[in-house]
Amino acid sequence: MRNTIVLVRADSFHKASTALSDLVRYGGMEIRGDPRIIPPSLSEWAFESISGERPKKKFRAHVVAQVDLPPKKAIGRLMDIHPPAHVLVIPPGTEAWEELLRRWRTFEKLRGFHPPKRTKVGELGKKRERGRREGSEKF
Repeated sequence: MRNTIVLVRADSFHKASTALSDLVRYGGMEIRGDPRIIPPSLSEWAFESISGERPKKKFRAHVVAQVDLPPKKAIGRLMDIHPPAHVLVIPPGTEAWEELLRRWRTFEKLRGFHPPKRTKVGELGKKRERGRREGSEKF
């Protein structure tokens, strides 16, 4: 399966890391590999090619990461949470996706990012399952 790429544009790399952690913790996404720092010009080009608009705001931190969800699910999960950065989903097969993947190994790794160990989505699923089991044992 070809991984969907998320482009995170933020005021700082700390906020970008927080946004990626939120995608894992609250969005239930798994980040594959290490997130990478990309040049602002490439970030703006990718933004334009996906959204069809020029970026209205300049950001200092531009990070890309590969996630395990298909684009539609990733967009749906993004709408449920509100990360502290601008996040754009880049679907596989687009020109921006192919260019980012082609240059992936040349990008610097985002240092200091460690995905959270527990996800809120996973915890909710476990609580529901436990509740179902306990509810069926009562009868």
